Amino acid sequence: MTRALTRFLSFLRAFPDLNAEARQKYIVEPHRRFTRSSPLTFRRTVAFILQLVRKSTAVELHDFFVSLGSFPVTKSAIVQRRKHIRPLFFKDFFYQSVQAFYASFRHARRWRSHLLIAVDGTGQTLPRESWIGQAFGFHQNQHDNVPSTRILLTYDLLNRIILRADLHTQKSGEIRHAYPNVEHLPTKAIYIYDRGFAGYGLPFLHRRHGSDCIIRLSITMSPQVVDFVRSGEADRIIKVHLLGRALRTLRQLGLRPEERHPLELRLVRVELPTGEVEVLLTTLLHRQRFHHRRMGELYGMRWGVETGISHLKSYLQMALTSAYTQPGVEQDLWSTFWFYNVQSACLLDREQAKAARTQHRQYSYRINRNVTAGLIKRWLPTLFLEGVRRWRARTKVLLDELVSHLEPYRPRLSRVRIRRILRSQDRHVYEPNYRSAM
Repeated sequence: MTRALTRFLSFLRAFPDLNAEARQKYIVEPHRRFTRSSPLTFRRTVAFILQLVRKSTAVELHDFFVSLGSFPVTKSAIVQRRKHIRPLFFKDFFYQSVQAFYASFRHARRWRSHLLIAVDGTGQTLPRESWIGQAFGFHQNQHDNVPSTRILLTYDLLNRIILRADLHTQKSGEIRHAYPNVEHLPTKAIYIYDRGFAGYGLPFLHRRHGSDCIIRLSITMSPQVVDFVRSGEADRIIKVHLLGRALRTLRQLGLRPEERHPLELRLVRVELPTGEVEVLLTTLLHRQRFHHRRMGELYGMRWGVETGISHLKSYLQMALTSAYTQPGVEQDLWSTFWFYNVQSACLLDREQAKAARTQHRQYSYRINRNVTAGLIKRWLPTLFLEGVRRWRARTKVLLDELVSHLEPYRPRLSRVRIRRILRSQDRHVYEPNYRSAM
């Protein structure tokens, strides 16, 4: 175990130690709750929720308490206990995991000294209860209004860390929530957006706050873009003015844009193997340092955020919330994001060991995130509930085990993507080469 991971886990281990001010902030009725001796102490309750309750609650409680050498409590006990912890605790704990990662892993991966960060959104259905929909919002299908939320993720592509997660309703656009985030994000970074974020508002904000961005545009977005596509040029510097919807939205959000503010940007042409042309808009104007061919490669790396969303939904089973109340659902969502970051930190710590083990093999290898999620889930109570010597010893055992679950990476660029609708009246659906580890 490296010093970086030791520091990171030590930060997380200390967070649930609440002082009087923190108890007031995170616990409902702090003068009454979690004050007496109980099998479900505050740390135990937090550890139980953070390990992601995906099976029957009774079975999860049995496994949890057996690992502690204790007799399990009832389902009712954990339901009553978790009601006294505000969701804000898990939200702040998630953001603490982000801060702790970059404070501990100072050798975190970068591209030419820049973090590569993708911003993308996804929808998530929630338990079908009216009060859940009233809290998070609905989406409508041909039969009913279904409780759901949109999640805007800000994702470190090279280190696989979720920097930020914004929950919003289906009725509000992602770009509206992306605008106010820019000033709070790291400046030494390149932010990558897909076509859903096209426009001049985001480049204006990134330029104002000292960061850079790459945005894919529609080839018919404006006369300037159409003329650039027809010209066949590899790239072109353009000057644009902040007008229309972008200007109005920035004003509504109180971000004080300058009307008709001249903005110097760069259009980059990317030609795909199929002959299709894509156009990227970027604030990276230096043509030698940021060659136009590099822009296409950087945008292609944006797919990492899609993979991260897939891991959240498939491997960590984000839809399987363990509660049917608004605070409980929110606790589970923030716990899932926190768990993902802890797993990423552990796997990053094992990269050198993996490279040493596979250096003479034909393929490059990756550590299996599905299997390792299950192993980390079963180790997690140790982090919060064991003494220092024991949790460090068990963590070393875990890390040695993680690197033994390797999968060869065989890119198949010519494979045609087949879209499937995984919909069935059955409760369980067969998927090849996948079994739940949670």
